Amino acid sequence: MDSAPPSDDGSSSSGDDYNSTSHTESFFDERDPKKTDEDEAIAKTESRVVRIVRVLVLLLLLVVTAGVSYGVFYYVSNSETKSFEEDFQDSSTKVLDAVGSFLDHSLGAVDNFMVGIVTNAEETGSEWPFVTIPNFAIRATKLLSLSQASICGFYPKVSEEERSEWEEWALANDEWVDVSLKVQREDPTYAGTNVESWYPSSSISNNDGPLPINASGPHYPAYYTSPIVPVWSAYGWDLYQSFQQEIDEMEQRRSVIVGRTLNIPKSEQHTISWIEGMVGPDLKADEPIVPFYYPIDASASSGVAVANSEQDGRVVGAIAVTMFWRELLRNILSPGSDGIVAVIGSKCQDPFTYQINGPDAVYLGSGDRHDEAYNRLAEFSFLHDLRSSGKSYTGFPLSSTYCPYWIRLYASDTMRDSHETNNPLLFTIVALSIFMFTSAVFVLYDCVSERRQKKVLSVAVKSTAVVSGLFPKVVRDRIFPTEQRDREDNGRATNTKNRLQTFLSAKDDKASPVQSSHDSPIAELFAETTVMFADIAGFTAWCSVREPTAVFSLLEALYGSFDRIAHRRGVFKVETIGDSYVAVAGLPDVRPDHALVMAKFARDCRSEMKLVTSRLGRVLGPDTAELEIRIGLNSGPVTAGVLRGDRSRFQLFGDTVNTAARMESTGIVSKIQVSENTAALLKIAGKEHWLHKREGKVAAKGKGSVQTYFVEPSNHATSEANESTSSEKKTDEKTSKLVEWNVGILTRWIQKIVAHDRARERAPATKTPQDGGGTMETVHFETGATVLEEVADVLELPAFDPNLSHNQEGGGDAQALDKEVQTQLHDFVSIIAKLYKTNSFHNFEHASHCTMSVSKLLSRIDPTYGITSDPLTQLGCIFAALIHDVDHQGVTNAQLLAENSPLVDKYKKSMAEQNSVDISWNLFMEPQFEDLRDAICSTPTDMARFRQVVVNAVMATDVLDQDLKALRNERWNKAFAEGKPLDESATTSANRKATIVIEHLIQASDVSHTMQHWYIFTKWNERLFVELYHAFKNGRSAKNPADFWYEGELSFFDNYVIPLAKKLRDCGVFGVSSDEYLSYAIKNRQEWEQCGRDVVESMIQKLETTVSKEASPKPLVDETRLASSASSSDASEQAVGSD
Repeated sequence: MDSAPPSDDGSSSSGDDYNSTSHTESFFDERDPKKTDEDEAIAKTESRVVRIVRVLVLLLLLVVTAGVSYGVFYYVSNSETKSFEEDFQDSSTKVLDAVGSFLDHSLGAVDNFMVGIVTNAEETGSEWPFVTIPNFAIRATKLLSLSQASICGFYPKVSEEERSEWEEWALANDEWVDVSLKVQREDPTYAGTNVESWYPSSSISNNDGPLPINASGPHYPAYYTSPIVPVWSAYGWDLYQSFQQEIDEMEQRRSVIVGRTLNIPKSEQHTISWIEGMVGPDLKADEPIVPFYYPIDASASSGVAVANSEQDGRVVGAIAVTMFWRELLRNILSPGSDGIVAVIGSKCQDPFTYQINGPDAVYLGSGDRHDEAYNRLAEFSFLHDLRSSGKSYTGFPLSSTYCPYWIRLYASDTMRDSHETNNPLLFTIVALSIFMFTSAVFVLYDCVSERRQKKVLSVAVKSTAVVSGLFPKVVRDRIFPTEQRDREDNGRATNTKNRLQTFLSAKDDKASPVQSSHDSPIAELFAETTVMFADIAGFTAWCSVREPTAVFSLLEALYGSFDRIAHRRGVFKVETIGDSYVAVAGLPDVRPDHALVMAKFARDCRSEMKLVTSRLGRVLGPDTAELEIRIGLNSGPVTAGVLRGDRSRFQLFGDTVNTAARMESTGIVSKIQVSENTAALLKIAGKEHWLHKREGKVAAKGKGSVQTYFVEPSNHATSEANESTSSEKKTDEKTSKLVEWNVGILTRWIQKIVAHDRARERAPATKTPQDGGGTMETVHFETGATVLEEVADVLELPAFDPNLSHNQEGGGDAQALDKEVQTQLHDFVSIIAKLYKTNSFHNFEHASHCTMSVSKLLSRIDPTYGITSDPLTQLGCIFAALIHDVDHQGVTNAQLLAENSPLVDKYKKSMAEQNSVDISWNLFMEPQFEDLRDAICSTPTDMARFRQVVVNAVMATDVLDQDLKALRNERWNKAFAEGKPLDESATTSANRKATIVIEHLIQASDVSHTMQHWYIFTKWNERLFVELYHAFKNGRSAKNPADFWYEGELSFFDNYVIPLAKKLRDCGVFGVSSDEYLSYAIKNRQEWEQCGRDVVESMIQKLETTVSKEASPKPLVDETRLASSASSSDASEQAVGSD
């Protein structure tokens, strides 16, 4: 190889190499800063990618480790669980089979014993019931041994005619008793008590002693029993008197009857006395026993399977064997097979529970005591289904109709524990250790790789720097392609209208389009459409008196019906805004008949509105059926599109939409108002006869004066003749609806009372001495000579119980009322409605309005002072609201006093309120409402408390009486005013507050119209004005309400309504409802101050029109009324007193 030429300074080529290297390094330091930044960015990006991959791999290893560990643990645990479940299935099958075999064996022994008795009777020529059993004691002992029973007895059937003869015969042939006692004493297997002496019986008897001579038959007296019971006579006790149902079923079905289980302990000391002396040490006397009643058939010796033969047999007696239930469950499983829980029961008795532990069975107690965690592992069978269907048993079958017994087997923790080991945990630890070791190896390898990667990356950065310094950007980009994505739009443009139709046809709300910077908006112009706006007239006022659930119940029912009609008509629902419903025809699918379709749709919606509100009126309360709809239509082009983003929405825009809204807002209730555009389209469609030109033009906001039309599609227009009904008929129909609604409200509260009673484990009909003694008919209320004197300073209410309160929530615990209770409740409310006079204000409709307010406030009440956990107290408030104005005379108590009404002599003061309570309560106590009273008040104590709540609540509505008002204010200050606490118990203090809450609740509800929507207020305000005006015209009032009404209402708001609303808020019980009431009260007061004079003038004009045809000696309005008003105190007195 040739040498390199020498340099000028004589240095070798190696020196040139060194200088070249130095030049390269200096280049790195002096390169372009922009290129340096790019290189560093590349390095950082690559390093970040590596770190992300490393973290992901570590996370993946952790996830895999956790997954494998869980999988191992789950697999091993599942194997143990599967083994446990299989063991349960095998053991439960074995238990059920063993019980069936036990029954076959035991009843087979009884059948053999019965056949022997019948055969002996035939051979000796004995007539039934005069039959003896030779060697009974020995035979019975063997029967007890074979059947595992503890007691057996022979009970011949004796008719009434045979009784006297049989009693003499039994007394003359009772030598068998001594023989049985001798055998019993000599029997080494008998561990019970032997009777030292016994007495003969000359008469058939029951538990109370000898039966009367005229006692009806038949009789099944005991004649042979083993062992001899050391309590009563050895024979003569009548089985039929105590177990008539079982014996009748045995005779009729010719089947073996499993009797009622006896000796179910109610306490540790409870045991049937006669069983203690008859069992051995291996059987406990305090466990359940069950008798089997086996029929004795006179033809039993005629064949092997008499029970299955078609010949009619004659039952001449019964054999009763009694055994402990535990005998059926013993000696089945092998030692170590513990934990099978057996629950035994029937539809006639509560269940009881045993646990089978190997060959033994342990009695756990009465009731179903299995662990509900093992409900999935259960085996069930009726006892009669366990009997063998083969040839092992040919006797009578077990009855499947009379209280059939069942047995249900469950697994338990005891059984599960025997199958659980530490294997799942051990295997999991091993698997976890393996994967942790693998992860550690990976981390070590990653550390080594990272060091190498840093070196490689450093070299790569330097290489990039070299390339960046040597090549232009175009070449560099080809050598090192960037990660910039290709943004060219290779997709085809999508038709906007197709995309809009796709959006509108999507069924899933989750398919809302998400806005993209490269997606064009989804919007389109539709030239031929008809838009509908529909609004419920009076809806806001209707909502102000109801609970939120009632509001949404109406809207969901109504708009759900509209949606179904829209789907049927091919109309597209756009949206609902509050109580407004917006729909459009003509999009997304274009249709030329859009105006015609929308007119029919509007007609159907109007009809559906009437149907839905009428149907819901009985549930949602008064005035629901009076709600009406106002509809407006307009036709023309609209812009439709999707506003994308969060909660994407389909929207309509354009003048057509605005005009449709104006058609609705300027329309008339129950009318369909359309624009000239829509009317023109209907004319083109040949429906000109549907159109009725509206008189005068309508001033539409933003449109000026426009001509509109009303549409009445054919076959649905209602003529005036069809709509007009007599005032009396309308009144009766409205009262009927009010009755139904009040019945519904009361029914729900009575159902809560029934559920409450059951939650307390007290039947509604129970009347115990602790509850006050006596029956409901003997309850008297003698706390005072008048109702007013019964008013209690503090109501005695039950303490708040969160468990009982929880049991009432929801409706799931509501108990259906008996038909008699429902009928009596309806009759009671109907009579109450008739007891109300036809006043303008103090009438049954006002009572229903008050009831609605009470119900609303009760639903909002916080769990305070025991009220919420006591539905009886709440029903008392509802009841008081319903009856508080019964028989109201339409005048104040002051006027009754001035007229010297008969009520004054009886009550002295608060006449109207006391009269209402007496009339309503006397009706409530009528015999015809006994079932209703028992459903409401299950004890005399409940009845007394119920009346006390009613009395206090009704008397609280007399707000004019200054003495009562002072007492209520004093109680309020004691209960809620800040300061020194009262020297009384916490219970008394809580009850005091609850008493005040109840009284203010009924007071607020009595004038609730003043704390509700302006429309509701003016409606009832006018009715009260009319009532007082008629009283004035009839000479029953000294003042004309027109003279003081405006100022009186202001005073009423300032001195009573607003302070009352503030008290509702200050007591802190009613939650947001108190704020709602106060807000409405303040708003109504402000509105009345501004336009009250106009309202009064309007009411006066209406009355003047009404009475213009009548001669009136007194003017309706004093000439100086507007110049000088009555004093505020007089006005306040009149306004408050009228309520």
